[in-house]
Amino acid sequence: MSIFSIILISFMAGWIVFATALAFVRGRALRREQQAHADEQERGARYRAALRRQEAQVAAAVAQYEGLHADYLALKQVVEAREQAPVERPIPMVMIDSLDLSGELGILLEHVARVATTIRSYSAYTRGHYGQEPNKARYDLLWLADCLHTYDQLGKALAGGSQRALAQACEELLSMYDMYLKDGSGYDSRDTFRRLAEKVPLAGVTDAIRSIAMKTAAVPGMGAGAAAGRDAGNPHPASAEAVLPG
Repeated sequence: MSIFSIILISFMAGWIVFATALAFVRGRALRREQQAHADEQERGARYRAALRRQEAQVAAAVAQYEGLHADYLALKQVVEAREQAPVERPIPMVMIDSLDLSGELGILLEHVARVATTIRSYSAYTRGHYGQEPNKARYDLLWLADCLHTYDQLGKALAGGSQRALAQACEELLSMYDMYLKDGSGYDSRDTFRRLAEKVPLAGVTDAIRSIAMKTAAVPGMGAGAAAGRDAGNPHPASAEAVLPG
């Protein structure tokens, strides 16, 4: 083999090695460019998805605003209509022998609701099935129920339209409520209603009962003797010793 042939073969081999190395380098650069392009496409897709979500949120916010604005306009119209309407004059809704007892009976119903709400707070459902029962729960429940258990007499008096029976029921309730704030025995109703004064205030309902009693005080035959006879025949039903064993 001549020297020229050897040089030519060496040159060709060197060229092949160079071309292979160049192709490898270009291939790596091309793969990097392709990966960068794919990353850019993915980033662009994420941006477009985020933009679509933002557009959807903006559209929802605009729809919510329009709904709120419509509600505001409707409420504004209602308020304006109420302001322009004549003031409604209170009308007696509960009458017994020409006596208007609407306000007093409304206060009594509010009192019943407050007592029921307070009693519910002692239930296992409210405090949790395994929650600890308050230390004085049995006394509180006794007195809360006790302050309502003679309301049936009010109901019977109203249903029967009897001022006499209504006055008797009010006198008994007043006696009971007065005793609640004085009793300091082992069952201590005073302690219960002092601790629950904010939840179950007795002042307002006592005033309402006293107002009913005053309105029916002029009923013939309801003198001191009749009241004393009624008290003797119907002792205070909430005697703690008879209701709750020691």
